[in-house]
Amino acid sequence: MAKLTLLALMALCTFASVALVNAIEFNVEGRVYCDTCRAGFETNVTEPIGAGAKVRIECKKFGTDPILYSVDGITDNTGKYRIVAQGNHDEQICDVVLVESPRPDCKEINKESYRARVSLFQDSGISTNDRYANALGFVKDKPLDVCGAIMKMYESEEEY
Repeated sequence: MAKLTLLALMALCTFASVALVNAIEFNVEGRVYCDTCRAGFETNVTEPIGAGAKVRIECKKFGTDPILYSVDGITDNTGKYRIVAQGNHDEQICDVVLVESPRPDCKEINKESYRARVSLFQDSGISTNDRYANALGFVKDKPLDVCGAIMKMYESEEEY
C-alpha cells in the first residue's frame, strides 16, 4: 500500500510540474513603425504604424523550419502591441514577425527590421516574464519630401 501511495504521489508531482510549465505566461511587448523615408532604419520623421498592424510570435526548434508554436497580436493606435505567449519554449528560437500593415501607403515589409528575437524560456537569466522586442518596420511606398535633407544629416564625411 505504501508503494502504491508513493507511486501515486510521484505521478501527481510529475503532472503538477508539467502543468506548471504549461501555465507559464510571457508578456511580449513591442512597437511597429512606418519608415517614411525608406531609410531601412528609424529617423526623426518615422511614424507609428497605428492601430491594426498584425504581428506574430513564431517559435521553432534550432535548425528546423516547422513552426511549433505561434500566437498573433495586433497594434493599438500608437503602434504598440502586447502578446501573451503560453508555455516555456526553452529549446526553441522565438521571433516576433510582421504579418500585415493597416496602412495602404505603408505596407511593404522592411527587410532590415521585419523580425525580432525574444527569449520565451524561464531560465534565460531574465528575472521577470516580461519581454521587449525590438521595433519592427513597414516601409512607406513613397518617401516624404523632407527625407532627402534628413538622410543628408545621417551621412558622415569621415571614412572608417
